[in-house]
Amino acid sequence: MPPGPLLTSRPQPLDPDVRDRLRDWVRAALDLHPDEVVTITQLACRDRGCAPVETVLTVLRPGAPESRTLPLPASQVCLRDVLTAFDRPPSPDLRSTS
Repeated sequence: MPPGPLLTSRPQPLDPDVRDRLRDWVRAALDLHPDEVVTITQLACRDRGCAPVETVLTVLRPGAPESRTLPLPASQVCLRDVLTAFDRPPSPDLRSTS
């Protein structure tokens, strides 16, 4: 029997503009220092019950890395998703960025 779609599906490559937008939102939401690294990864999830594509937002702070997983393709993640993932309320500076 051939493998099912969950075993063979892969997310589309992450668009650099989408990656940069998400990275900028994470940096602004967390008021990060320029030396703190932010990575954006899009993964195919093969577990039952999870979204087929997830986006992982990771902040590599010295001694305190943290990441959040969103059950959406990166292209569908909005600023509100980023703020909610990191428990940040909307701020006037970030509201105009969507």
